[in-house]
Amino acid sequence: MKLDPTVTPYNSLNPQYQQESAMNPPTGLEYLLELESIKSLKHRYIRCMTLSLWDELESLLTEDAYSAYSDGKYVFEGRAALMDFLRNQHGGEVPTSLGYWQVGMPEITLDSHSSARGLWGMYHYYLDKQNDQQLEMFCYYEDEYRKEDGTWRISRTGYQRVMEQSLERNGSFTLNVG
Repeated sequence: MKLDPTVTPYNSLNPQYQQESAMNPPTGLEYLLELESIKSLKHRYIRCMTLSLWDELESLLTEDAYSAYSDGKYVFEGRAALMDFLRNQHGGEVPTSLGYWQVGMPEITLDSHSSARGLWGMYHYYLDKQNDQQLEMFCYYEDEYRKEDGTWRISRTGYQRVMEQSLERNGSFTLNVG
C-alpha cells in the first residue's frame, strides 16, 4: 500500500478527520487561520461589490446563497438570483451609480470546521449620478459561511440598518436614525 503524503491524521483530506471535525470547531493555530480566511473572504466580497467584479463575486457565494439587503427590502434565494440583481442594479456597462463599502469590527464564530457565522459593522456610501443624490449608512452585516471543497464561501448575508442619511447634491439633506 502506498501512502498519500497529502493525507495526514489531522488534515481535511482525511475522511475520518472530516467526520470528527464536523462536530467540533477548530482550536489553536487552526482556529486563527480559519478566522483569517473568513476575514479575507469578506474583504474580497466588499472589493468585488465596490469594483463590480461580478464573476469573482459569484465565486465567493455558495450556490444556495440567501441574501437580504436593506432591512429585508431585497431578498434573494440562490446565487443566480442575487447575481442577476447585482449585475443589473449598478448600471450595467455604463454605471449610473457609485457604491463604496467598508467593513470592520468582525465578530466571527466558528461553529465547526465547515460552518461559521459573522457580524460586521459596515459603512456604505452610494452616489446616484443620474439623480445627483448621495446616501450614506451604517449597518450591521450578518453572515453565515460554509466551507466547500476546502474553501470558505458566503452562504447567507444581509444587513440591518442603524443609521442612514440622504443628501441631494443640490443642497437638501435628510437624516434617518434606527
